[in-house]
Parts: sequence; structure tokens; C-alpha cells
Amino acid sequence: MEPWYKQFWPWFIISLPASAVVAGIITVFIAFDGADSLVVDDYYKSGLAINGQFQLQRNAANSGYSAILKRMPDNRLFLKFDNATPAAESLTLKWIHPADSKKDFSLIMKKQTDGSYQTRSAQSFSGRWYLRLSEKDRWLLKSEISTGKDTVHLTPKVN
Repeated sequence: MEPWYKQFWPWFIISLPASAVVAGIITVFIAFDGADSLVVDDYYKSGLAINGQFQLQRNAANSGYSAILKRMPDNRLFLKFDNATPAAESLTLKWIHPADSKKDFSLIMKKQTDGSYQTRSAQSFSGRWYLRLSEKDRWLLKSEISTGKDTVHLTPKVN
């Protein structure tokens, strides 16, 4: 008679719980690696930050700021203000991905002699993005852009 470790059925029976343990470990790694970045730990701090954003948008509305952003095929971006133009030499344009915060990035837009702002990006712009245009912590304009849309109007969203 053969010893047990040379037979098929004991190894088959042992492999069932062993595969469940391996699958459980893999599941734990996937859960921690793909944690939902949209869940906020401290709602109070987030609420204060939202109130600060509302104030920045009111500042933009009071200054009369609104702008049009044009995206060119070679990843150049042109920004032209409608009425009032800020005096700042550079502005920050944040691209916020709605589902994956790892894809978020910021661009610095430099003022040109004609009063417009321009920049170039190596990032790809496919999909849907939230845009936030600001001058340090003075004012804020918001909008959304998605694939197939090359022009977007940034405005202060004041309630």
C-alpha cells in the first residue's frame, strides 16, 4: 500500500482550503490597494473646506471673473477671460478625476502679452474631469470637461 502523501485524494482535499486561504490573501491585497478615495474620514474638516471654496467663488463673482479654456490637439491650453482679467502672472489649473484621485494633476498657466494665459501639458485628457482655476487662495472658477469637448466655460458657481 502507498503512503498517503503519494495518493491523489488527500492532496485534492488539502488543496481546497489552501486555495481559499490564497484567495483570501489576494482579496485583502486588492481591497487595500484599491481603497475608495472618495470616502472622507473627517466630515467636519471637509465641510470647512467647502465653505472656503464658496468664499473663493464669491470672490471671483465679485471681481467679475469668468473664462473660456480651449484645448488644442497638441495638448496646449489657452485661457481667455471674458470681462475682468486678473493681474496675476500665473494661475493654477487643477484637473480632478471624478473617480481616481491618483490621476489628479495641476498645471501652471502663464500670462501672455495679450492678457491670455497658456500652458502645455504632457498629460492625456481622455474621459471626464473637473476643472478648478484659481489664483493662489484669492478666487476660484469651476467647470467640467470631457472627451470630445475642446472648449469649456469656467465660471464661479455661487449659490
